[in-house]
Amino acid sequence: MTFAQKRDITGAERNLAIDTGNKAIEKIQNQEYKEAFPLLKQTIQLDSTLRKPYLYLYTIASKCEEYRDSSLCLLNKASSLFQEDDEICYYIGEIYRMKGELNRAFVEYSKAINYSKKNGEELYLVPHYYFNRASISLQKKRLSSAAIDYSYAIKLKPEYTAAYVNRGICWFQMGKKEDACTDWKSGMDLGSDYAKECWEKNCKE
Repeated sequence: MTFAQKRDITGAERNLAIDTGNKAIEKIQNQEYKEAFPLLKQTIQLDSTLRKPYLYLYTIASKCEEYRDSSLCLLNKASSLFQEDDEICYYIGEIYRMKGELNRAFVEYSKAINYSKKNGEELYLVPHYYFNRASISLQKKRLSSAAIDYSYAIKLKPEYTAAYVNRGICWFQMGKKEDACTDWKSGMDLGSDYAKECWEKNCKE
């Protein structure tokens, strides 16, 4: 049995792919998402080894629901090409979340977290890996797991007000009112109106 072989990309093809990708990015920056998507797709067809175009698929998917399935298909292809890439897994998880497929989103966030342990946690998105996985756990009433992930998100990003608010909700639902009030106070001090609302409703004497 013979198999198709991946041919080498010529310099001209690589340059055309880069040029097409840059046009797509310019369209995205101008919020011309419907014009940008076919350009990104063309870029990937010309040279599937360029990583940057895949990342912009998430931007389009977040703005245009009709491109979510197509973007997801291409990003899943990217996850095979760029193995153990935490950012790509996170974007796949985000699109699953947008589609309401929370179990699949949870799996992708978990992959992103595991890969970030190897790749390094300096990327600004990493706290969101934990926050978004925690939010699915909170929604499914897995409160202890959610609290652990919110705590790690706060460790990575100490000013993460939404993580304080949601961890406070976990503590409150677990019967740990004092811990909940402490978190809401922290969120309130960081300027969160919702944290203030939670604190005034449940903690103010």
